[in-house]
Amino acid sequence: MGCVLDSTLERTDEEGFLTRPRWLDEERLPNRVLDRFLTKLESGQRLSMRVNSKTTPELFDFQDEDVRYQWELLKSLDKEFHILNIKLERNKAHQESYENARLYFNPDKEPLVRHWLNRPAIDPYALVWEAELAKQKHHFDDYGQALFERIVRLPDRGPEQTIKAFARIGKELQKPITLRALSARCFWGDSKFLEHNEQLVRDLFPSVEHNILPRPILMCVHLPEQLEHVLFVENQDTFLALAAANLPNYALVYSAGFRGSALRIRTPGNAVFSFINHSNNAIKDAFEAWWFEANTKHASNKDSSNKVSTINPIKTWLWGDLDFAGFTILKALRQTFSTIKAWQPGYLPMLNKLETGWGHGHEESGKGLQKDPEQTGCEFTDTVLLPAMREEGGFVDQEVVSLEELMAVLEHGGSE
Repeated sequence: MGCVLDSTLERTDEEGFLTRPRWLDEERLPNRVLDRFLTKLESGQRLSMRVNSKTTPELFDFQDEDVRYQWELLKSLDKEFHILNIKLERNKAHQESYENARLYFNPDKEPLVRHWLNRPAIDPYALVWEAELAKQKHHFDDYGQALFERIVRLPDRGPEQTIKAFARIGKELQKPITLRALSARCFWGDSKFLEHNEQLVRDLFPSVEHNILPRPILMCVHLPEQLEHVLFVENQDTFLALAAANLPNYALVYSAGFRGSALRIRTPGNAVFSFINHSNNAIKDAFEAWWFEANTKHASNKDSSNKVSTINPIKTWLWGDLDFAGFTILKALRQTFSTIKAWQPGYLPMLNKLETGWGHGHEESGKGLQKDPEQTGCEFTDTVLLPAMREEGGFVDQEVVSLEELMAVLEHGGSE
């Protein structure tokens, strides 16, 4: 017996855990208490225990001279190891100080306790998941192998409900359907659940995956009378202001953040255009032909009524916020629009404001988590704009530029 502690707290074993105390091998009570807490944890019970003659009979066997020692061991799990947190009750004089005390288990110490007791973690959810999947595997083309390899946990839904939801997919996929509609019909009206699980669906049902319809990306467009430039505009207010100004020779595309960066956006059927102004069908056809041809070759001169520049290829630009996210959009867009560049008439006034102290800090604007794209492939961005943002430590939003400022730049400097 003697002193409860030795140099245990100063030593760790080969796996980096605090060395198991010798008394844990010799005394039953602390071992059993810890084991019981692991059981409570695995079954989802409250991680607390009342000290009484039923839960800790060793502490109430007063014929045993080690009673006090046993209590000191439990106290050491609190004070020295921080595995337990002991809350004493206000007892009467004839009661032991620990009677009806509450023991609370610290879940952060679970790995240490499992290591000490050589009791590997058991995931009750995983056990039920595997059992239910074995019952439902005939509903899946791969007999549920993809779900055996990847356990899906949904808040407020158990393994049985979740697996049955996946099983419903097979029936719904017998005819063409979008991923969002499929998700809503199988997962309690949640149309977005399958957005990041499309490959899982394809792995489970390869025989009918062809029925997953691509969800076209809706692009809002304003067309000019003569098409020479296509300008992607990040923010709605600026897009509408430019559309109202009717910039000559510029088709305006509202990029709405990252939507325009989708790799599939230049594949027919994957983009749908909503034209906000009244343009003739010829210019609409010319714009769509350019979009889906995905190149910058000279426009066809078969029909001059198309009013597409037959001298120069259509030039493509992006104008958005002067921040890291904006140029991450540019970097992504260059995967599908290889010649797209930052639009200098829009960015130059913003750059001037940034360099004269009009920028806002990363944290104050809620943009502290934006990542520097480092390189975009656009020379103006990589050699002028990004270095300025890094040096100034600030950002400027697109809406700061007035239409008058923009027109002045266009009059003096053109499109570049």
